[in-house]
Amino acid sequence: MRLICQVVKNAKLYSGERLISDIGKGMLVYCGFCKEENIAELEKAIKKLCGLRIFADGNGKLNLSLTDIGGQMLFVSNFTLYSDCSKGYRPSFIRSGEFNESHRLYKHCLSLIQNYGIDVKPGAYGEDMLIESSAGGPINIIIDSEVL
Repeated sequence: MRLICQVVKNAKLYSGERLISDIGKGMLVYCGFCKEENIAELEKAIKKLCGLRIFADGNGKLNLSLTDIGGQMLFVSNFTLYSDCSKGYRPSFIRSGEFNESHRLYKHCLSLIQNYGIDVKPGAYGEDMLIESSAGGPINIIIDSEVL
């Protein structure tokens, strides 16, 4: 699993004209699954995600977690995170996970995040989405379960 975690002041996710999710201060997280996903590695990555200390404390140090600040998370599936651009100009998605299995893993991740006590809002799995966000920092962190 690959995660791109962005600190945001707020974020909204739409599918068509319909508002699906809306968060205040917190994290916008894009997640992608590969074909050979390892559940133990996935769960370790979610634990890392939920404990990340990427919010500033009173001294301006990145020392607080999402739960420390009472923030929210917008968790969005993104199969393009396993794209391969090594040949030509058109990305290959051969390593990206299969749709139904990735959907199962996505729902499992949402459940795990909730178990950590985080107010998590879902994306619109498998749909074309419009995401509006106000980045904070900017702070962007990449977590790859294969290297944890």
